[in-house]
Amino acid sequence: MTFYTTQRLLLINATVFPCQNHYSSKRSTTYPTHLSPSPSPFSPAKFLTRTRGRVHSVHPRRNSYQNPFKNRFILESLVLFAFSVIFLCLRLLSNLLLPNFPHRWDHLVTFSEEAEARTSGYPLHLWQAVIAYEDRRFFSHFGIDPVGIARAVSSFSARGGGSTITQQLVKNTFLKNERTFSRKIVEIVLALALERTISKWRILSSYVSKIYWGHGIFGIESASIFYFGKHPSLLSLGESALLAGMIPAPELRSPLRDPSRGKTFQARVLKRMVEIGLLDFETALLVVKQSLHLCADGPECADGMFYSSSFSEKLLGRSIKLKREGVDSAVKKIWDWESESKIWEAREDMERWAIRVRNRTSARISGWHNKRKVSTDW
Repeated sequence: MTFYTTQRLLLINATVFPCQNHYSSKRSTTYPTHLSPSPSPFSPAKFLTRTRGRVHSVHPRRNSYQNPFKNRFILESLVLFAFSVIFLCLRLLSNLLLPNFPHRWDHLVTFSEEAEARTSGYPLHLWQAVIAYEDRRFFSHFGIDPVGIARAVSSFSARGGGSTITQQLVKNTFLKNERTFSRKIVEIVLALALERTISKWRILSSYVSKIYWGHGIFGIESASIFYFGKHPSLLSLGESALLAGMIPAPELRSPLRDPSRGKTFQARVLKRMVEIGLLDFETALLVVKQSLHLCADGPECADGMFYSSSFSEKLLGRSIKLKREGVDSAVKKIWDWESESKIWEAREDMERWAIRVRNRTSARISGWHNKRKVSTDW
């Protein structure tokens, strides 16, 4: 075998069987310079460029024809769907919200300022009792409590509940009394909006100034005078806990109807305060052992306030279901702040007075004090 034949066989062997590098596990292919393969005219390598490790096609982008009517149809469908959703939401709100919603919203914002100023001198344990029993995470949530909502959804058919103080204020002010999921959704949305509009203290002040406390009494000031014959700024810890325990069901938990039931829920409020660190156990135990001194038990209380409740119950009937329609309610409340203040100004020489509902449609309240008529319109 000649020398040239040997060299040709070596070149063929190197081309067909690439050499193996014994110092690396990777297989490498070595081509002689004059035998290196040239790219085929049909090879994709001719139409690819490499930039920073990325392969990009050099083919010009094909201009595909797009039907403008198809895009317009999709856009119109989306707009129609959006308007349908908005219409359904507005229809839902109109069925759930009370009339004159914008006016009610402005009135609540204004009322919250007045309520905050009026309740600024109330004792701290009154606020702590209300928060501990009604909404212990009031100052940490943003209007809704996810834990409470989950509990309400799981037990909706049985008891419901789970509403924060903000949600209860929204429900009592803007919404109709319906137990539906749609009303709950609207309640949550309005609660979030209210939290962004007014402060926490204004919400809390408005809440205690608007809620029902039983026997025809609305607001913490009237409730304090009715049950204990004193201003809320003079309430003790036990009296504050007793009033806070009445909030969920004031008629059933009224100490005037059943003092033992009132003491039971007073103890529950004190227990909640101990659990969240607002009160020590020894103080709570001392308060529970104290006896109740209710307004109806002593001569220092105004008997007329108690009889006004009996008069209202006979007039309206205890089983009537009041519907909050019109300005604020069909019968907004039996007690009027303006008439009450004028009556209490002349309390010493008061001979006789009465308050009755003259016109339930316009909620016009008329009162008499010493044979002098006092009337108020809403």
